[in-house]
Amino acid sequence: MKDGLTELAFKIRDYCGIDFTGNLASLELKAARRLVKLGLKIEEYGPFLQKEPKEWDKLVENITINETYFFREFNQLEEFQNLLKKKTGQQINVWCIPCSTGDEAYSLAILAKEIELSTGNRVRIVASDLNKKVLDHAKNGFYPKNSLSFRRIPEHREYIKKYFIETELGYEVKKEIKQMISFEPFNLTDYHAYAKYSQMDFIFCRNVLFYFNEEITKQIIRSFYSILKNNGTLFLGHAESISNFNSKFLPIHTKDTFYYTKKE
Repeated sequence: MKDGLTELAFKIRDYCGIDFTGNLASLELKAARRLVKLGLKIEEYGPFLQKEPKEWDKLVENITINETYFFREFNQLEEFQNLLKKKTGQQINVWCIPCSTGDEAYSLAILAKEIELSTGNRVRIVASDLNKKVLDHAKNGFYPKNSLSFRRIPEHREYIKKYFIETELGYEVKKEIKQMISFEPFNLTDYHAYAKYSQMDFIFCRNVLFYFNEEITKQIIRSFYSILKNNGTLFLGHAESISNFNSKFLPIHTKDTFYYTKKE
């Protein structure tokens, strides 16, 4: 079984960068549901993936962690809004990846909408994820009232009233916010595909890089640098740092958070 798990771990790393090679026990648990449903042994799964490439979508649903909620790590979102205020009358391009069920992308859109009239900026957000199932959820923009997505909402209750339609079962994001975002699948290790996202002003890639090894992380960071405009901004998770990678990004520290900017 160990040989089959090791083979699967390398296949996953080659496919999307997520590295289970040092944690086979976790991979075994995550893959178990698909193996039972398909009636396959672990050593049979690799050949099955090669024969049935659509199975990758199902496997991705089981191995990705979609932890997210509205206004997560709000200090960074507030800094994003502050940086937007310094721009006026511009087309602002934002890439949010991985976007999971859309909570972060909608949070960014709401904060941008709040200052749209005062700045005259037109904000366009592209939200991407490897997991197509959560992308479908994000496109719908509907969240049950008991959803953990709203764990921080008591602090931002006014946004719910202003930008969501309340129903008996939950809340749906209003059209004016939905139309600011386009949701589409993306694999962070598909380095040739980054070019389609050129001329970005902001990239939010939070709480995902620690699933990759150092080599893959460096390549992703180089790709981000290549598609950001000069003076563009990269936000990572609070627990993530690229300061030891000798990247071209300049770290910026504020009172409450930090981010990276592209300086040529």
